[in-house]
Amino acid sequence: MAVGPRVSKEDFMHALGLDANNPQHEPFYRAMRDEAIVVYNILNQDNSNLLENLRNDPSIRPPFFWHHIRPERQRWGILEIWRNSKPVTRAWFDRGITDGEYGPNWVTGWLLYSVFRSRDVRNNRNRRKGEDGGSGNSGGTQSPFTLLTYCFPHSKTDRQFCH
Repeated sequence: MAVGPRVSKEDFMHALGLDANNPQHEPFYRAMRDEAIVVYNILNQDNSNLLENLRNDPSIRPPFFWHHIRPERQRWGILEIWRNSKPVTRAWFDRGITDGEYGPNWVTGWLLYSVFRSRDVRNNRNRRKGEDGGSGNSGGTQSPFTLLTYCFPHSKTDRQFCH
């Protein structure tokens, strides 16, 4: 059962047949996440991965936000995690291959999006208390979830993976 990028870690693991509360399953999750972190780091190395209107903006510096990454580079990252997967993670990533709503791979897509979100200063405790971390938002107040639908198609909105 494919799940979207905004579901909880528990729901993600459950969709893979794993239990987030089982200490024997945690190493599988960590191995998958570690491979996503490698691609996250690659996407943060070069401004050419950014949307065209942000590439030359000197205020935009790593770590980048998910919604600042060009959709085709998001897609590349999702596939790159799968292409470079190690034997311990390959079977888990193979389960995510789909041309459906959360394609091209819902497993690697969830992981990559999760890594971006976990490093997003707006996702920290201070932000949840109403204080704005402020860095990297380039003036907009729109939630990254709103922009995410451009990158992960949603059947109710009829938006495509790449806009």
